[in-house]
Amino acid sequence: MDKRKIIIDTDPGIDDCYAIMLATMYDNFDILGITCVAGNKSLPVVTANALRIMDFQNKDIPIHKGAKAALAKLRINETQENISADCHGSDGMGQSNLSYTDRCLKDTPAWDFLLEQASKYPNEIEVICLGPLTNLALAVEKNVEIMKKLKSITIMGGNFYVRGNITPYAEYNIWFDADAAQEVIHALADDVDIRIVGIDASNQVVISHGMLDFLSYEGGSRGELLERISRGYIHHYYDLNQVIGVIIHDSYCMLSCIDPSLIKESKSLKINVHANDDRHGQLEICDNGKPITAILGFHNDQLKHLFLDLFMPDKKDLINQYLPQLIK
Repeated sequence: MDKRKIIIDTDPGIDDCYAIMLATMYDNFDILGITCVAGNKSLPVVTANALRIMDFQNKDIPIHKGAKAALAKLRINETQENISADCHGSDGMGQSNLSYTDRCLKDTPAWDFLLEQASKYPNEIEVICLGPLTNLALAVEKNVEIMKKLKSITIMGGNFYVRGNITPYAEYNIWFDADAAQEVIHALADDVDIRIVGIDASNQVVISHGMLDFLSYEGGSRGELLERISRGYIHHYYDLNQVIGVIIHDSYCMLSCIDPSLIKESKSLKINVHANDDRHGQLEICDNGKPITAILGFHNDQLKHLFLDLFMPDKKDLINQYLPQLIK
């Protein structure tokens, strides 16, 4: 069976780190490249983190720098260097202290890489977006017809029936560059399968302290790293809303792409993206909107099982033994 052709657009990010590692450990993905975008942290920080992950995983996936700011700031040539997403730590990856090299870094800008690959592999490329959609919007502006040749776009972001996590109306990724989200969805939704994994779904899945401990005990150096960089993230969720555990949003988005049967609830909706108004970043459900599929819930136990299976492929018997008590 031919491997699925994947591009990951991302702003690493602790949860992005989990998601990228999961993708690299799934055999049926041919990851053509990783495109970086300012979001959780500034572009230099998130690009460094993507390179850290490649070196740690010993992978040779091309890394492409993308937008250094949201569209509105790019228009006036501003760079967003001091983005405050404190839950990710000052280095954006939970003070990982991992060294990195530039061996995977390429010169082609993210938007040009997206266009090159969509042109080379029409109707085959699946783009998995874990951050703001600025890179995709810039590619759309450069050549919308080529971008219509994407097979699918899966977006981690947005909220449909629950309160936002950055304003009452908006989730962080969409809020950060609502102009880009508006542009991408308006330009492509009629031609490309767009799926949005909202925090409606991701907020329902809490990875327990026990699961992270188990991962650190049995997952080797990878498990130890993931547990260590998540400690501040765990405190963030407790301080924010007394969640005991951690919600690793981007990893759930990635797992739903790896195995769509993990999706328990989805709904075909028409939406409009609010930008630069009092509901900036809201995905409004409306009759005259653009068609997308909203992912609203997962089979949580199965998702957690796959989460551990991919991170610890040689520990399946132990996972089966301990998982029931880890997900109580």
